[in-house]
This record gives sequence, structure tokens and C-alpha cells, in this order.
Amino acid sequence: MQTELSIRWHRFRYLLAVALCLLTTLGTLPFRDLLNVANIVMLFLLTVFVAAVWLGRGPSILATFLSVALFDFFFVLPHLSFEVADVQYLVTFAVMLAVGLTTSHLAARLAEQTEEARARERDTRVLYELARDLGGAMSLDQVADITRRFLGKLNLDVTLLIAESSVAGSAFHQVGKRHLSELEQNFVRSAYERHTIIETDSLAGMGVAIVFLPLNAPTQVRGVLAIGSPTGDVDSVRSLRPLLEAVASLVAIILERLHYADAARHSELQVTAERLRTSILSSLSHDLRTPLTSLVGLSDSLTQIQPPLPEGAIETAGIIRDQAHAMYHLLSNLLEMARMQAGKITLNREWQPFEEIVGSSTRLLAGVLASYQLEIDAPTDLPLLYFDAVLLERVVCNLLENAAKYSPDGARIQLTARIRGPFFEAAVCNEGPGFPEERIAQVFDLFVRGEREPAVAGTGMGLAICKAIVTAHGGTIVAENRPGGACVRFTLPLGSPPPMEEEAQT
Repeated sequence: MQTELSIRWHRFRYLLAVALCLLTTLGTLPFRDLLNVANIVMLFLLTVFVAAVWLGRGPSILATFLSVALFDFFFVLPHLSFEVADVQYLVTFAVMLAVGLTTSHLAARLAEQTEEARARERDTRVLYELARDLGGAMSLDQVADITRRFLGKLNLDVTLLIAESSVAGSAFHQVGKRHLSELEQNFVRSAYERHTIIETDSLAGMGVAIVFLPLNAPTQVRGVLAIGSPTGDVDSVRSLRPLLEAVASLVAIILERLHYADAARHSELQVTAERLRTSILSSLSHDLRTPLTSLVGLSDSLTQIQPPLPEGAIETAGIIRDQAHAMYHLLSNLLEMARMQAGKITLNREWQPFEEIVGSSTRLLAGVLASYQLEIDAPTDLPLLYFDAVLLERVVCNLLENAAKYSPDGARIQLTARIRGPFFEAAVCNEGPGFPEERIAQVFDLFVRGEREPAVAGTGMGLAICKAIVTAHGGTIVAENRPGGACVRFTLPLGSPPPMEEEAQT
């Protein structure tokens, strides 16, 4: 319908140009004997100028030739004839034609530039309104609805496809009511992977989108905007291509903003949840350690009371004491982990031999390691290391205790120490089932254990505490499987120990 009206207006402009020339002739003809010929020429040139400004280049050129013909026919002797009595009028006709054509060209060009400026102003205004509306969008559905309403005013069909990842061949999340065919989806993937606009002119009118515009954001391509014309008018879509590219750029920027806003909200929630968890762990640990200490003391008192209690009561008191000790140890680990995660760990480091840590750890775990074959392999010339003895003893104890938990009775447990370049390396290995391959990367996370349904008691905090302590010392810790068992290795930087002062000879 719009194309038919444009054709009618195009034809009507030429009729108006003819009418203007005829009106000028009819209005001037009664004054033919009163007006100078030059003045009549100026009136016809004015008509050409008006036609150029109002009707465009084509009608103004028609008005130029028609004005020359009417001037010759009605105002040049002999009248009502195209013959010329004076040859000088040929110069007048040539000048009139040249001035008319030049005037029509300049005036039409000025009118076209004015219309182009108005069109750019309209595009700028509507793009500003679109950017304002998109700036308030808080979800992908809102972005799609705003874009669809905006381009719907231009009689365009819109489908927004958002890439679920940045890799080639990724799936797209379609936002819109229209379902794309397999052919259209191929065009979408091609536009996304090539980062270029794809047009399908030959498929217009077949229910297939005409233009596929990649949503090129500053960091990556966020998706594709598929645009079609319900009427199949390819030329109208092509004429709007600069506007469509600007719309695609705005949509891409908004999608990137929503992506990073969602990532920021997710990170903020994670930080808040971590702070809340640390706060709860710290509070519980502090509040429960006092009554547990009382339970341990009372149970010890019951076992030592005089006269002694019956054998069954003494055994029950011992169980209460052991369970209270275990709970106290668990709460101590929770409190220590909360302090480490909050960044409040303070290292009391000194230069000291690693052998002392091995000796104290094996003495503390003498009862646990009694039924295993403990092998210690460490050179006698290890240098002094700069560490916190209490915390590093916790690391070695946790590793030895874990190795014992997941080893059969009588199995061999190895503790080795070596110098590896600029680092000191220690490892604790056992004979057992090893770590599950699919979970080996998560064993150092809090509350994660080496088995899906472990048969031995534990909380999943031992390795997490080891990692926090080793990391605070500037070292690294890894878990790995070996034939017939598993190993946990940690490293510490060697540094430069101070020179040993020789004792003065007496």
C-alpha cells in the first residue's frame, strides 16, 4: 500500500510541474504587452525554482523545458508559433535553459540535503528514545520486547537470539514468539561465527528473515538479531540498514551490560554468603567450646570419683569424654578455618628444622599410627625452614591422620622430604583406594571428602586447613594418585636462613 502511494505521488509531481508552468503562462499572458521580455523570463525561472524546491529534480527539469517552450510559443514574435523572428532570442532560450537546469539542480540538491538532515535527525531522535528505553531494561525479555516494539513501528518482524557462550557452535537462547526454521538458524550461526551481516534477498516473501545482524559488543558477540519483512519488501529493509545496524549496536551494548550486572550480583551474593558462613562458624565455635570443656572436665571427674562408680558408669563417662574431645577438636578446626578464611591468620614464623615437626607429629599420633608401617625418608642435611611450627605441625598431623584413615590395617605410610630447586617439598603417601579421579580437584575445598559416601568418620576440613596454612606460608599443595595409593605433596619456599653462630670456645 505504501509503495503504491509512493508511485502515485511520483507521477502527481510531474503533473504539478506542468500545472505550475501553465498557471505562470496564463497569469502572465494578459500582461504580455506591458511587461518586458526579461521580466517574463524571470517569472518562468521563478516557476522552475519553486518546482525544484517543492517537487524535486525530475519535475523541475520538466518545468525548465516546458517554460522555454511556453515562452517561445506565447511571448516571442511571431506569437502562437515556435518560429523566432529575431535570432537573438536563441541566446535567450539557451541562457534560460541553462539557468533553469542549474537552478533546478541546485535547488533540488538543497532540498534533498535538507530532507536527509531531517531524516538523520529523526533517526537520531528515535535511536535516543530506543537507547533510553533499553537503558531501563532489567531482563532479556524486556530487551526483546522494547526492540520488537521499536522495529514493529517500521513494519519489521524481529527475533532476538542470545548466545549461551562465546565459543563457536554454541546454542542460542531465542527471545521472541516466532520460531526460526532450520534454514534461518543456519544463517544465524553463520552471522554469529563470521561477525558479519547476512542478507537473504532471494528468500523474501517465503517466511524467512531477510537480514541477520550480529550483536557485536565491546568484548564479544552476544547474539544475532534476525529481521524480516511481513510484506516481503526487500528494498525497504535495505534502505533501513544503517538504522538497523545502530539498533543492533545498542542491543549488543545493553546485553553486555546485563551480563556484567548479573555477574556482579552473583559475585556479591557469593561474598555475602561466604561472610555469613564464616560468621556462623566462628560464632558456633566460640559458643560451644565452653560447654564442651565442661563436659570433658565432668566426665574425667566421674571416672576418678571416690568411691569409684560401677564399671558401666565409668565406661559411659569415658565415652562421654571421648565424644566431647572429638567435638572439641571439630569446633577447633571450624574456628581455625573461619579465622583463615577471614584473613585473620597470624604466622609466628622462625627458622627451624623440619625434623622437629616430624618428630612432634608422630608422637601426637602414636596411637593412631600404631597399627601401620610408618616410613620416614628425609635427608639429614635439610636446611632450616622459615615457618610457624604450630601450624605446620597441624598440616603434617592432618596429612598423616588422613593417610591412616584411608589405609587398611598394617599398610605402609610414607613421609618423605626433599629439596626441589628453590622449594622444600614434603609428601605423605599411603596404600589404599586413592582419590576418586572426578573429585581430585575438589578435595581441598571445605567440607569435601575423598569419597562420595565415606565409611570412615570425618568432616572434610583437614585438607582445606592444610591448604590454607601452606598457602599462607607462600607454598603450594596438591593431591595425586599413584599405583596402589595416593599422595599429598606440599612445598615451602627455602629462603635464605641466617648463618649459624659458632659457640665461643672456653
